[in-house]
Amino acid sequence: MVLDIAHLAARQLDDYDARTPGTMFAEGISLSEEQAYAIQSEVCRLREQRGETVAGYKIGCTSPVIQQQLGIDHPIFGRLFSNERHDSGVELSTNQFAGLAVEGELAVRLSEDVPSDCGDRDRFLGCVGSVFPVIELHNHVLRAVNRAAAELIANNALHAGFVVPNVDLSLPSSDDLSLHITLNGERAAEVTYVRWQEAVVQAIADLSSLLASHGLSLRAGHLVLTGSLAELIPIAAGTRVEVSTLNHGSATATFDCLSSIDG
Repeated sequence: MVLDIAHLAARQLDDYDARTPGTMFAEGISLSEEQAYAIQSEVCRLREQRGETVAGYKIGCTSPVIQQQLGIDHPIFGRLFSNERHDSGVELSTNQFAGLAVEGELAVRLSEDVPSDCGDRDRFLGCVGSVFPVIELHNHVLRAVNRAAAELIANNALHAGFVVPNVDLSLPSSDDLSLHITLNGERAAEVTYVRWQEAVVQAIADLSSLLASHGLSLRAGHLVLTGSLAELIPIAAGTRVEVSTLNHGSATATFDCLSSIDG
């Protein structure tokens, strides 16, 4: 059976806009990963056609914890859009998302194009202009009876936005870096990077390879989300999320601010 990629992509975008992502997966549709990436690409084209721009890429499902949680065994990629970038301190509503869940992770901004055929660790690291913590926002909805990577891919790796620090940070001054994820001031998770350079280089190398197989590449100015080592965390109304490092910035977001609810 030949799938109508254009039709499925238009439906995916309509569902995304309606905050009911991926309804076709509840109907038992079966896709290969290649077909799922073709749908993701066509959705991107439709979003660009209406004025949205790609700000970069994310690599997802990189850790055993997330792979087990989502039911797949290898990394995938998704696109980031500039209109879904939020500054630290933003107030959002859970109604803007479907099954809102967050991850705390490291992001990088590239200062140079990443060579697609590069195998040199130092060359990858030399493409990194800044490193900082981010809150990644997700529509954590999986509708298929049997979980598979194709559903995640066609849903743009569940991506629904990201929150960045208000200041432009350079590179961390020390090798180790710890991320603290708190909900309403209470510690929810902590991730320690013994050598943040190794995590960043591995993420860029893996993402660059994935993108190259689809005719895409990482360019100067792109933002890259490097993947979470902790589980997706569901977020309820009235929650303040903070992802912070000891000496290298933080990002915060409040969902359904309690003061506005009370008012």
